[in-house]
Amino acid sequence: MPRGEHVLEGTTIEVSDLFGWMKKSIFISNPKTLLVFPNLTDMIYIPMETRYDQGAAASRIQVMKDTTMATGVRSYQPGDRVSWIHWKSFARTQTLKTKEFEDRQSQDLFILIDRTLTPMFEDVVDLSASIMQAIVRHQASSAFLSLGEDRFFLPNVENETQLHQVLYHLTKVQPDLNKPIEQVISQEPALAQATSLLYITSELTHEWIDGINRNAGNLRLCRCFVVKNKNEKPNKNENALYQYAKSRGVDAHNITKDRFAQAFMEVNRS
Repeated sequence: MPRGEHVLEGTTIEVSDLFGWMKKSIFISNPKTLLVFPNLTDMIYIPMETRYDQGAAASRIQVMKDTTMATGVRSYQPGDRVSWIHWKSFARTQTLKTKEFEDRQSQDLFILIDRTLTPMFEDVVDLSASIMQAIVRHQASSAFLSLGEDRFFLPNVENETQLHQVLYHLTKVQPDLNKPIEQVISQEPALAQATSLLYITSELTHEWIDGINRNAGNLRLCRCFVVKNKNEKPNKNENALYQYAKSRGVDAHNITKDRFAQAFMEVNRS
């Protein structure tokens, strides 16, 4: 079934005699809603840049916890991972406590997806969902911004509940951005705080490259995944565009659906 929210109204039962002379049918109302999530690919997530907070200013968004270095315990909060529970403390007090770890900080990881109508939009959604799942599964976190006719923004996605909110959005989202995305980002306040951006699109443009440099003044690292058809090869104009992007601090890479699982590995090798 295609991605989306499908409403099943009920079931129609029809019976007839052997010759089809008499037919009777009845409709049994039994409404149900079925969600078909994007096609998720298991991928190896590698942070774009990581450092411990010693000798560096702590980032606003925590990107990864080093679970080999517990520094204390705190009260359990909904969404905490089971592996972080301090079971010895629970055995003594019958109160759930969560281990605290030294944080590995990186720049504020910020995921931005483009909802422009293109033939590759479904693959853009699938890649976005797979990346968000990989980030959370690897005990990392990110901000998530989806721009279209409406704006969907979560400043911090780091647990399964927040991941489900993103996946629910990506289940129902449509390619409804009816203006150039560079016009939209010029009015987007959240980008001003981003220091590390991962942009997912199928159409990279000179205007977007110039626009992100104007409107995300704190960026230290900007990477772009451009989703392409497997048989589509970069042409001369695209190669020139990617060289221009590099000169403006944007690390752009073509990616096809069959390479989603290796996306971060291939980029870090290049």
